[in-house]
Amino acid sequence: MKKTVGAFALALILMACTSDEENDDTLVIGDRFFVTQIMDIFMNPRIYMGKTIRYEGMFRTLIWFTGDDNFAVIRYTIGCCGEEPIGLRVLLPCGMEPFAEDAWVEVIGILERSNGSPVVRVTSIVETAERGSRFVAPR
Repeated sequence: MKKTVGAFALALILMACTSDEENDDTLVIGDRFFVTQIMDIFMNPRIYMGKTIRYEGMFRTLIWFTGDDNFAVIRYTIGCCGEEPIGLRVLLPCGMEPFAEDAWVEVIGILERSNGSPVVRVTSIVETAERGSRFVAPR
């Protein structure tokens, strides 16, 4: 019984994260469950590998990585030391110029592993005129 209730609760959470306008299996991460969903991707990567993901955030260059995976699309949440970034590294298509720091973008891509952690292999990334919430609270 407890397993059934737990599976049902997980299904409700995933449905809440998915937009009605999506007709495929794309996982759409919105503001409300942003922190929860990103953390679950890191804690249970096998569930998500190979799936298409879509979310919005700020485009950032990561100074501690080199190569083609030194970019991320992030937001901020409360952490042990105040505001802390949360998001996923993104692999831009070959030859694509990076966006300006803190540009608000919508990213769509396939979740893969790179250097042992989840990364989004970008299939589409566009700068959007309307910015979403920079800060997302854990739920």
